[in-house]
Amino acid sequence: MLTGAEWIWEENNRLDNDWVYFKKVFKVEKEGDYILCISADTRYFLSINRKLCVLDGGLFRDAYGKNSGYVDKVVISDFIKAGQNVMEVLVWHYGNGGRNNVPLKSAGLIFACEELGIYSDSSTKCLRHPGFFETALREPSYLYGGFNIGYNANDEINDEMLKDAVTHCREDFGSLYERPVPLLTFSPVISVDYRKTDGRYVVKLPTALHVMAYMEVEAEGNETIEIRNDRYTVNGGPGDEMHQYAGHRTEYICKKGYNQYLNYDYMACEELHFYIPDSVAIIRLGYRICEYDTEFMSLMHTDNEEVNILIKKCARTLKFCMRDNFMDCPDRERGQWIGDVSVQAPQIFYTLDQNAVLLLKKAIHNFISLRKGDCLVGNVPGIHFSELPSQSLNAISELGMISVYYEFTGDAEILEMAFEPMVRYLRLWSMNEVGLIESRSGDWYWFDHLYNQDKTVLENAWYYMALSFAKRAGECLSRLEHHDFLTNRMASIEQKFEEHFWKGNYYGSGEIVDERANALAVLSGLAKEDHFEDIKKILITTYNCTPYMEVYVSEALFKMGYTRSAFSRIMNRYMPLIRNENATLWEDFAILGTRNHAWSGGPLTLFYRYLAGVRIDCGEKAVILCPDFTILRVQEYSMQVAGGMLQVAMKCEEDALQIKIDNKTPYQVRLEKVNLPEGMEAGDILPQLPMIF
Repeated sequence: MLTGAEWIWEENNRLDNDWVYFKKVFKVEKEGDYILCISADTRYFLSINRKLCVLDGGLFRDAYGKNSGYVDKVVISDFIKAGQNVMEVLVWHYGNGGRNNVPLKSAGLIFACEELGIYSDSSTKCLRHPGFFETALREPSYLYGGFNIGYNANDEINDEMLKDAVTHCREDFGSLYERPVPLLTFSPVISVDYRKTDGRYVVKLPTALHVMAYMEVEAEGNETIEIRNDRYTVNGGPGDEMHQYAGHRTEYICKKGYNQYLNYDYMACEELHFYIPDSVAIIRLGYRICEYDTEFMSLMHTDNEEVNILIKKCARTLKFCMRDNFMDCPDRERGQWIGDVSVQAPQIFYTLDQNAVLLLKKAIHNFISLRKGDCLVGNVPGIHFSELPSQSLNAISELGMISVYYEFTGDAEILEMAFEPMVRYLRLWSMNEVGLIESRSGDWYWFDHLYNQDKTVLENAWYYMALSFAKRAGECLSRLEHHDFLTNRMASIEQKFEEHFWKGNYYGSGEIVDERANALAVLSGLAKEDHFEDIKKILITTYNCTPYMEVYVSEALFKMGYTRSAFSRIMNRYMPLIRNENATLWEDFAILGTRNHAWSGGPLTLFYRYLAGVRIDCGEKAVILCPDFTILRVQEYSMQVAGGMLQVAMKCEEDALQIKIDNKTPYQVRLEKVNLPEGMEAGDILPQLPMIF
């Protein structure tokens, strides 16, 4: 892809927070189909003939370890004209890392378009941009990576200032792999109304978005404008200062007269805040949306408006947490916590297009490829990674992201890649004399925030579900070399779980009554069915968990057949989040952490999985529907399945069931079972089940 191209920069390429401008002039005989291959550390902004081609290009390292990175393939055909062309690239090198970025000390840019004969080399003109400076006050949280932006409009570039680029050692930049996800998509500049309050101008966004702030102003000269957002200070812990995290901010120094500025860092927010001196006249304020390139299908619409609001908030939270990787919270950490991704995974298939699936596949590759020895860690890519055994076990369990990905895609290559690392990870645990597992603390012996966690029961249940999925993966692949290890350990836990943990009316390792532990006992299949009534009492009366584990508690109620209890628990717990003004879901059921958190979107999965009753069988190439109308009488939604579109509209009236299914997928759709409200008989309404569409 980049044969003949060289890594280039200014002479010194080891400065943190470095900005370098590059310019390439070239001639083209005729218009045609052209692709530019380009890679930079860390982010780049590409224009051709003064038209913006890429806003915020590049993917955070690390691809597969050893300083490896990614190459973007940019279709530039629409920007090229016959005759002389000018390509400009502004590159921002971080030099520091965060939860989703592994820093490369060597800054660099490399590009090539073989069809046009364009290559990065010493003939490329460049200059360390004089306009950028380091801001005052504190920098963003160390978990983000990157820095605040300072820009002085008085220090602009002209061609006389440019000089030849310096080539740098290719080995410093590691191997490069083709970008596995689409380039970010960006909108035109959106101009909006604003209001002045408390000394700042507030731009309200229509929902939670990733945006680049934009402004046009008239200034006397040298005034400083500051740009922040409504989530500049975010709660968390432990944080940088008093359990709070600082976000990104920009300082812009005006030149005399007309100023036009597009911020080069995205902000994840619902409001932009511009601090503008009175001597500056505002012409317009606005933003460009710049986010992961995926679109929502028609979200599930029901006859319950509070359910509709919750579904929309779950979906917006999901997309808000997608960019270079999945993020727990783009307004605080931006880490690809692997437990959060396991909560997000099924939501992707129910609500987004196939581009979103590519980001999930990348997350699985990151998780497996960037393991530390035999240890599967979370927060990769990123330098602030750590092993939380419960989250890693979740990711490789029957409930986790790999299992979900395989369920919806049937992609056995992922199983082949993950199988051996999963088993090697499971072998890190030893069995105690009782026949249960010895605990492994990892870097953080964490199962959830908040109260009364029965970690012993939780760890055995997560471990058992991971054994189960590894065993199933091995059988799918006809890989039986670890079969005895997996089955023997499963059998040992099955035999001892009841004896050591059943306390007469709940599962526990001591006196703590933990709804999480009892939920996982059900979901793992380790709980005895004759205990379900007792477990139900625990699950409808105990409220210790955060939204991360709440999804599993509610799912256990669904799994046991207590549909109305499951629905009631979801709505009771989520009602404060439904009724607040946020477009996304809090980290907790009260404002204790971020106003947006990936792990909180679990209800969306449960509504689709248990009330709409959607299940994918890739082996049979079938979408199986088992809708439940005992709670939601109207269910309308669309999904992408195997690259095709499925649209479903069902309405349960007093004496009739209206069904409309438009299937444009390569899969068969089967309506296998219908749960109707009391007094309605399925046999009277649907005499021929299953129905095939």
